[in-house]
Amino acid sequence: MTKTRLRTLAALTALTVTALAHPGAAAPPTEAILRDTAIVISDTVTLGDLFVNAGAHADRPVSRAPAPGGRAALNSVHVANAARAAGMLWPNREGYTHLVVNRDGTRIDPSIVRTAIAQGITRAQQSASVAATSYRITFDRPPAPLFVAKGHPPAVAVEKLTFDPRTGHFSAHIHAMAPTATPQRVSGQATQTRKVPMPATPVARGEVLREDMLMWVDVDAHLLAPGVALTMDDLTGMAARGALRRGQAVRLADLRLPIAVEKDARVTISFQIPGMALTATGRALEDAPMGGMVRVLNTRSHRTLHARVVAPDRVVIDSDAPAPLTGQTAAQTY
Repeated sequence: MTKTRLRTLAALTALTVTALAHPGAAAPPTEAILRDTAIVISDTVTLGDLFVNAGAHADRPVSRAPAPGGRAALNSVHVANAARAAGMLWPNREGYTHLVVNRDGTRIDPSIVRTAIAQGITRAQQSASVAATSYRITFDRPPAPLFVAKGHPPAVAVEKLTFDPRTGHFSAHIHAMAPTATPQRVSGQATQTRKVPMPATPVARGEVLREDMLMWVDVDAHLLAPGVALTMDDLTGMAARGALRRGQAVRLADLRLPIAVEKDARVTISFQIPGMALTATGRALEDAPMGGMVRVLNTRSHRTLHARVVAPDRVVIDSDAPAPLTGQTAAQTY
């Protein structure tokens, strides 16, 4: 056997002996590769949020996550220890002292915040409020944006609410409905408003209002003039005395019952008394609504009578007087 072959055999023997002496020797730790940006989507920061090659250890927790939409700084030593416990090595060659993580979230629309405060004030003032009353909220200083976790409803909590009805000033603490959310104090003015029905389109004189022709509009309560229609029932089924404009409050005085009988229209006049009913043809001397009283002219006798409208072409003269003895007498009085 040559010297070369002997040296090779000796080397192989040494490797075999080393392997037998240390059969469970651990593989060298994996060097962790830091992500350029750490964006968290849950309540916990994991190794997978921080390192690209976390692999089977990606779900291993490192720290509690900040509130949705917020950020937090993690101590680099703590991160390195968490990686080492998972069999990873983060050498931190850049010398970071902290790693910044951002929590993803959905921003809550500012209108939702204002509505939540308005509802809180409305509930607090419920005993003194009327139906359809609310408040328009303006802040002394815009609050910081609020966020909720992805997939969660944009709910807002309002706490420590105070309100002065005399001045309209309010203050409160608000926060998103999230476990780690931090309350912030806000203040401002709450102006009482009321929903008022108004025409959604221009309305012509004499046109009868229907509910589908109307819309609700928030109006500052102190700007409402006396005698304004405040409910749908005040408007629906009523006719406009004059033209009405879109988006303008309607006074009750600008409304009337719809005309059932128009001036100069031909009508049938009925005269009813116990035991007798007479009819005649007449002419309306004025406009009148259904059920209203109208002056009519009997075109045969030329007498002016007061009658009640019961149909667009029919009026009735009601009387509790006893029936005349003969038809001739009745005709003379009618």
